[in-house]
Amino acid sequence: MTNHPRPGRTALITVGLAVGVWIITRLVTAGGTIIAEAQKITAVMSLIQQSYVEPPDLEKLSEGAIEGMLKRLDPHSVYIPPTEQKEIAEKDIGSFEGIGISFVIQNELITVIAAIPGTPSDRLGIRSGDRIIEIDGISAYGITNDEVFKKLRGPKGTTVKIKALREGVQEPIDFTIIRDSIPVNSVWTRFMLDDSTGYVLLNQFMATTSQELDAALKRFEAAGMKRMILDLRNNQGGRLTEAVQAADMFIPGGHIIVSRKGRVAGEDSVYYSSEAATHPLFDLIILVNGGSASASEIVAGAVQDLDRGMIIGQPTFGKGLVQFPYTLRGGAVIRLSTAHWCTPSGRLIQRPYDKGRGEYYAVRMRGTDADTTNRTVYKTFGGRMVYDVSGITPDSVVEDYKITGAAAQLIGAQVMFTYAQTLAGEHKFTVQDDFQQFLKSFRISDDELKRLVEIARTKNVNYPLELLDKDRRYLSALLKAEMAQIIWNNRDYYYHTLAEDDPIIKAARNLFPKAREIAFALRKPVKG
Repeated sequence: MTNHPRPGRTALITVGLAVGVWIITRLVTAGGTIIAEAQKITAVMSLIQQSYVEPPDLEKLSEGAIEGMLKRLDPHSVYIPPTEQKEIAEKDIGSFEGIGISFVIQNELITVIAAIPGTPSDRLGIRSGDRIIEIDGISAYGITNDEVFKKLRGPKGTTVKIKALREGVQEPIDFTIIRDSIPVNSVWTRFMLDDSTGYVLLNQFMATTSQELDAALKRFEAAGMKRMILDLRNNQGGRLTEAVQAADMFIPGGHIIVSRKGRVAGEDSVYYSSEAATHPLFDLIILVNGGSASASEIVAGAVQDLDRGMIIGQPTFGKGLVQFPYTLRGGAVIRLSTAHWCTPSGRLIQRPYDKGRGEYYAVRMRGTDADTTNRTVYKTFGGRMVYDVSGITPDSVVEDYKITGAAAQLIGAQVMFTYAQTLAGEHKFTVQDDFQQFLKSFRISDDELKRLVEIARTKNVNYPLELLDKDRRYLSALLKAEMAQIIWNNRDYYYHTLAEDDPIIKAARNLFPKAREIAFALRKPVKG
């Protein structure tokens, strides 16, 4: 997680001659140990420079030494080269400059998944399923993802011309697009599941997260929302300040949201909820899984420990180390772990990493351990027992879709989107059709799923038909969701369709009475 500068601490440290005093001070306090080890590294680099079979790149050697040192510390202390840091900064501030599409490469052509609402592509009417065949008069056939970014992104106000094929239109369509600032949203979708239930899918915590979430909540409240699902599944974290502000929207004033505990002076601190009551105490459920980490776990841990609502899904990842960014000469960044995050009850979020990075990250594939045997017991605000199992164990553990490896390969073959276009045409759906009727009544038939399997075989994906009994539910939901997005040219409809049959969302909707019961202790007048 990226933390922000705090009082009494320099936010940016440039390594070089200008900070010689800073380095020398730390060498002296280390009692000469650092000097001895630094001399060893220098000796090795000198030996390589003098005797290696080919002239070495000393910059790459020093970067490799830095990376190696950080790998010996923990899984989250990392070295970020200047080019990667620039991309990370773009995502963090919530915008870049370009034309505003999400896409995949299918059959060696750029295929538009969706135009981002409010962007130049959206205003010009570029649709889901459009295939870009030319960029500025040059064929786009065989283009790579990196080449797409280079050709379509560019300074605001500059122009790019594209030619696209559209299903049902005989001639290619020409678009002249003036690039603009494109928002990178942390809220991937938000909609009302029914007349009283709001749903927000939050992908990451970045500079605009609290603004986006606040806007979604106000929109829901105006529509009569009485309960809400906040989906943090596969949200790997981001900014601490945004996680605290997000949690603050749900929690009355004066409560601890998260605390930080470090080794050196000045690292310990506590973050409290504010006194201002920005939103009512509606019923709340948060969804998590093994991909929910860092800032996601801060929000889920605060809601659970303060009995604000229910946590549902699978145990979270367990990433509770604080990274502080130090900028090096040339723009590279070291993100160094400097403290641990703890939930309001005092539970440590970080799980052990003493078995190496491979074992540490493998947990995302097989799920984390929810066993509470011989674990330290903590108490929530309302007196419920929670445990230091590393990460956040849900109040209700619910299984997600279980699909076969063959189904994962079929999905990876990128045939779903194209086949969804075919089905939408065959069923003669148009944008004038009623989405709610489609949502409640339309079903993918077994014959249509079998055709999907046959199409996959043309892509050299051999999916055994006998596995359809295991994968039918998920494949049908995914195919129907792709159809919804194509028919109404709206990414929200894709997520809304998936949500209708999502097993964890279904469970959550049935558990709101329990969420209300848990939150009873916090249901009192809010100061401010």
